[in-house]
Amino acid sequence: MTADLILVDGDITTSAGGRRVAALAVRAGRVLAAGSTEEIRRSAGPDTTVVDLGGRCVIPGLVDNHIHFVRAGLTWNTELRWERCASLAAGLDTIAEAARTRPPGEWVLVIGGWHERQFPEGRGPDRAELDAAAPERPVLVQMMYDWAQVNTAGMRAAGVTAETARAAGAHLFAWDDQGQPTGRVLGMEGCKWLYARLPKETLEQQIASTGTLSRDLNRFAVTALIDGGGVNTGPDVYEAVYELDRRGELTVRTFLTVHASARGREAEEIAGYLRYGRPRHGSGTLWLLGFGEVVLYGLHDRVHTRVDVTDADRAELIRVFSDLAAGGWPVQMHAHRPEVIETVIAACEAVNARYPLAPLRWGIVHGEMIDAAHVGRIRALGLGVLTQSLLRFLGGQAIDAFGAERVRDAPPLRALLDAGVPVSAGTDAMRGASYDPFTSLHFYLTGRTIGGDRIVSDENLLDRDEALRLYTRGSAWNCFAEHEIGALEPGYRADLAVLSDDYFTVDVDKIMTLESELTLLGGRPVHASGELTAVLKEGR
Repeated sequence: MTADLILVDGDITTSAGGRRVAALAVRAGRVLAAGSTEEIRRSAGPDTTVVDLGGRCVIPGLVDNHIHFVRAGLTWNTELRWERCASLAAGLDTIAEAARTRPPGEWVLVIGGWHERQFPEGRGPDRAELDAAAPERPVLVQMMYDWAQVNTAGMRAAGVTAETARAAGAHLFAWDDQGQPTGRVLGMEGCKWLYARLPKETLEQQIASTGTLSRDLNRFAVTALIDGGGVNTGPDVYEAVYELDRRGELTVRTFLTVHASARGREAEEIAGYLRYGRPRHGSGTLWLLGFGEVVLYGLHDRVHTRVDVTDADRAELIRVFSDLAAGGWPVQMHAHRPEVIETVIAACEAVNARYPLAPLRWGIVHGEMIDAAHVGRIRALGLGVLTQSLLRFLGGQAIDAFGAERVRDAPPLRALLDAGVPVSAGTDAMRGASYDPFTSLHFYLTGRTIGGDRIVSDENLLDRDEALRLYTRGSAWNCFAEHEIGALEPGYRADLAVLSDDYFTVDVDKIMTLESELTLLGGRPVHASGELTAVLKEGR
């Protein structure tokens, strides 16, 4: 059978821990054959595109198990990215450059994905520094959900005054000695308050931004993802991604998980999804997968903030879980802390007695404080654990909350894997972490925070094959797609990345600098750089 495309003279990993081959043949978007260059060249015909890889490392496309793609796509083209900024001064320079070149009045946004500990200054910007960088333009810089800072023009544009701050809740704001807000908001609720006052992009701007983000993910070898929804999202945020897909311009396979938009609306909106939604249904690039991450806002925890779980919370969670299980909905619920994890597992056990959960592949998202006693219960229920590299950013806060010894096993990856629990990997970008998967892979391999502190035990570190498996086949399992994506064996979709260096042999710290030089989605080039740019221009 003649191939549409063949890749030759490479170092191709067909699946993590699996065979390595030199060449690959692709037909109709799927892998036709994998083998030696000599074998694969036999499948070429007069119209076959041949790409000489020059010995480059090729991996299956990465599948991020939990990322806030839809939400970030609404504003991506207006945002600056500080993930790879080496200093606060360099970050401020990017703001000054944007202020010089962007249309008058347009906000400059830095919304997450970085941490002040990555800077030698050890801090983020204050209002005076933002004023100096962009005196006439509104600027917002957010660091995770710890705080967000606006400049003076941003305070005016967002209506931040002493009166509005007190009305919203004085505890959400930082105040100066004269009793005036400094332009800094605090915590998740403060960030949400400020974010709600940003101008909303037009639909066409949202579509363009979402398209840019999907291509940026391709640059980092990501070809599929599970969108986690997240705060500030609800039933009204999906028009842009659906329209991008209708236009054939969505370049990353997107599995949506949906949830209620606000506290107090859970019952109403969950009922609507159950009535009108069709889980595990979609196109080749866009699916409605299931429900998550916020099932009940009262249980939506953070690593370092205790949740007082009530009997009413437990009963309501069992009721909602029962409705979702009865409707055949997969659920992926956010849970960091031990009290929330225990509540989720106990609710699953109560529901499982009537509606078996294993076929629905329910999962715990994050799960850092899963302990040894939870592992067997998770395995018995058939739950998965969708882990991310959040402690790369939040390691210090986790140690303050639980102690360094406990955090060494946060989560207990080795015990979960040894027990046969399906485990997958991702980032939890964009507000809370970097969207660059190679920084996550680095954390799984080294256990080091963004400030360089080693916080994970040797036992819970992964080797390179294991980490890649979690980021490919592991995440594909959560999508019910482990026989479609996550590997490059015959019959699988030809989703792959040709890397800028060898993931398996490069110095471990250089893994954080890796990018894709050629990314294929179903055999179609969606990103290319350097010598491989010609492949993208051919448009095959």
